Amino acid sequence: MGLPGIKNLKYYILALFLIIILSISLTFPLYGRFPFPLSWDIWYHMRIVENFSNGNYFFDPVSFGPEGRIHTYPPLFHIIFLVFYKILNIAGLSLMDTARLMPTLLLSLSAISIFLLINKFYGMEIGFMTSFFVLVIPVSLDRGIITSPQSLAFILIPLGFLTYLIGLNEKKYLYISGIISSAIFYTHGLSFIVFYLSLIFFTIIDYLSIKKIRVSNLLFLSIITIVLSLPLIIHLALNGIASNIPYGGIFKISFYPVKLGYITMALAIPGALLLVLRKKEEDLMLLSWGFMAFMLSRNYITGLDLLPFRFIEFLAYPLAFYSSFAIYEFIKDMKKEVIIATILSILIISSFPAAEYVSKVKPMIGNEEYSAFEYIKNNTIFDDYTVASSWYTSPILGKISERKTVEGGYASGSWDYVKRGQDIKSLYSGNYSVIDTYNIKYVYLGPRETADFKNSESYLNKSSMDKLYSTAKTSLYVYWGDFDK
Repeated sequence: MGLPGIKNLKYYILALFLIIILSISLTFPLYGRFPFPLSWDIWYHMRIVENFSNGNYFFDPVSFGPEGRIHTYPPLFHIIFLVFYKILNIAGLSLMDTARLMPTLLLSLSAISIFLLINKFYGMEIGFMTSFFVLVIPVSLDRGIITSPQSLAFILIPLGFLTYLIGLNEKKYLYISGIISSAIFYTHGLSFIVFYLSLIFFTIIDYLSIKKIRVSNLLFLSIITIVLSLPLIIHLALNGIASNIPYGGIFKISFYPVKLGYITMALAIPGALLLVLRKKEEDLMLLSWGFMAFMLSRNYITGLDLLPFRFIEFLAYPLAFYSSFAIYEFIKDMKKEVIIATILSILIISSFPAAEYVSKVKPMIGNEEYSAFEYIKNNTIFDDYTVASSWYTSPILGKISERKTVEGGYASGSWDYVKRGQDIKSLYSGNYSVIDTYNIKYVYLGPRETADFKNSESYLNKSSMDKLYSTAKTSLYVYWGDFDK
C-alpha cells in the first residue's frame, strides 16, 4: 500500500491539506454558532457515554422507564467518543463541547478515507474530486455536520473496501479488512449491512464479469468478522436484535437529486456506465457499493421497511466517485489549464448548495426547551417515576433532565416500541389509563408534542394534572394521583 512516490508526495500532502481545510470550514463554524449539538440522537449517545464513563456498559436506566432496558447499541462509537471527551476534558471542555466538535474530526477523516481508496486505484485527481463531492453532496453533508456512529462508519467502510481489494492479491490485507469489517459491525448495524452485502454482490459480479472466483476471500473475511464480533452477536441474540432496527419510510425517486445533488447525479450516470465497460475489479467493487446502497434505499421492492434516507447517505460516497470519474474521463485529454479550469468551475458551482445548507441548519432544541428540561432536573427527585414526551424529544429530555422517559433514545426497533408509542399517543389524546402503566409523574408538552399530537394541550388542560412549568413554547404537567406499585 505505502505512501506515494517522493515526486508526488507534496501533491499528496496538499490534497489532504485541502480536504481537511474544507471539512473544517463546513463544520467548525457551527461550533461557535450554536451552544447545542445539531441532531436529536446525539443526546442519547452523550448519555450512553456518561454511562460508560461511570462503568455502566450494559444497561440503559433512562430509556423505556420505569424499568429501563438492556443496552444493545454497538459500543465502538461510544468508546471513541468517551476517549475523545477525556482528552478534551483535560482542557476544560465538556461532553457537550465534545459532541459539538466531533463532526469536524469525523467528517475530515471520512473524506480522507474515501480519498485513500480512490487515490490507490484511480489517482490523486479523481480521489480529491471524490472527497470534495462527499463533503458538499447535501445528504452526505447532512450526516457530516452531526456526531453519530454512522459518521464513524463512513471512515471505516472505504478502508474496508480498500484493504479487501488489496487483499485479493496480498492475503495479509484480508486480515486487516476482516478487522475493519468487525469494527463496522461494532459501530453501526445499517453500515455493516451495506458493507457486507456490497462484498457479496461484488463476489457475484466479479465471477460473472471476469470469471474470477473470490468466494474463499469473502469466506475468510466473514470468519474473521464473526469471530471478532461474537461477543456482540451473542449479546444481541440474547437481548434483542430488533432494538437495532430503525423505523422506515420511502423517498420518491424525484427527491434523490435534491438529496444527492443535481450536478453529481447527472455526472454519476455516465461515470457508472464507463466503469461498467472497463470491468476492472476495483470498478466492480465501487459499482457494487453504489448498486447495493441504491437497492436498499428502494427497499419497498423487497417488502422491507428499514430507513431509506440512511441508505441514500451511503449512496452519496460511490456516487461522488462516479461523478469524479466521469469528469476526469471527459477532460483528461485536454490541456492542463483547461482541466484545472473545468474542475475548479464544477467544484465551485457544486459547493453553493452546501454553503446554503450549512447557513440554515440549527439545533433540534433551543434555550427554552433546554431550560424546561433543566427545570425537571433541578425540581424533581430521581425515582421510579417517568416523564412522558414524544419519542423525538425523549432522548434529549432524558439526557438533560436525567429522569426516566417512557420511550427514550432509539425507541424504534425495540420489541415493545410500537405499544409504547401508541400508549404515549393515547395519553396526549386524553387516555390517562396509561399513566399507571408506566408510572408517569410528568407529561411534557413542547413544540414537537404539539405538532405530533393534535389538540394535546386542550386534553392535558382538561385533565386532573396541574401545570407545573410553562413558557411560550413549553409546558410541564404533574400528576398527583397514586400509582399502583
